[in-house]
Amino acid sequence: MQIHKYLDLDEGEQTISCRECGKSLCDAEKNYKEYSAMQTGPVTDAGPAFEPPEELLGRDPNLEFRQFFCPGCGVLFDHEFAREDDPILHDIELDVDSLTA
Repeated sequence: MQIHKYLDLDEGEQTISCRECGKSLCDAEKNYKEYSAMQTGPVTDAGPAFEPPEELLGRDPNLEFRQFFCPGCGVLFDHEFAREDDPILHDIELDVDSLTA
């Protein structure tokens, strides 16, 4: 079952895998981003429209740009902006029991 453009849920195994290469990432109730390859960089890595935050806020909020890739084939799953010490956002939380009922 497709749960994201590049992620599948295997209802029988209750795992999340890459739709491009089939690599199994984690159990369905876990945060797939924690099992992805992650690259971090400054906010400006997101593109030319993103100015350094200190220029907008007058201080350095320690923001970073995080990118999450399939560790098997390298397809980009997602990205997020966060403070350097923030936990990885758990943005897809599945109720597998409801989906398989």
